[in-house]
Parts: sequence; structure tokens; C-alpha cells
Amino acid sequence: MKTLNNTVSRRRFLQLGAYGLVAVPVVGTLGWATAAQAADKVDESSETAQALAYTHDATTTDHPAFVEGSNCANCLLYTDTGGDWGPCAVFPGQLVAAEGWCTAWVAGS
Repeated sequence: MKTLNNTVSRRRFLQLGAYGLVAVPVVGTLGWATAAQAADKVDESSETAQALAYTHDATTTDHPAFVEGSNCANCLLYTDTGGDWGPCAVFPGQLVAAEGWCTAWVAGS
């Protein structure tokens, strides 16, 4: 019967560990970007969007609760991604327009 020599040098162990530490954030970042890109935009005609009077363009709303200048980009529930669309806590797994608005709007800090 043949025996294998499973001895790993300390130097080789540290090299593999360093590669692993570098790979974890890179892989995590790629996965997060893919998940964000895969998210669908909120459909204005969906039940939830209609119940909250969501619109992709805040300037077109005539809802009585609308405050001039309010939009998703300056809402506390919106996560700014630096683009025109981003995630919102009210619509999990979907993206809302930064220039959009709904009745769940909360003044951001």
C-alpha cells in the first residue's frame, strides 16, 4: 500500500492562507454586484406600488402627501448606489428610481 506525504510547509500554508484572504472579498463583491444587477425595477402597476402611490418620477405625482423636493434619492429607506436606480426597504428585491416617490417617503439625514 502506498502512503502519501501530507506534510505542508509553513511557508506554503501561509501563502495559501493569504490567497484565501484576498479571494474572499473579491468573490463577495462579484456576487453582490450580480445580485444587484439581477433585481427587477418596481412595476408602477403592481399592487404594492399602487397602494403606496409609487411613481418613477416624483414630479408627476399629485398625491396630497407629496412634499415638494422629496424623492427616493433623499428618502431614509433608499440605499444610494450612485446610479439612477437603487434598492428600497419598502420594495425588497426590487429597484426604485432615484427620482421616484411613494407615500412611505421618510426624510433622510
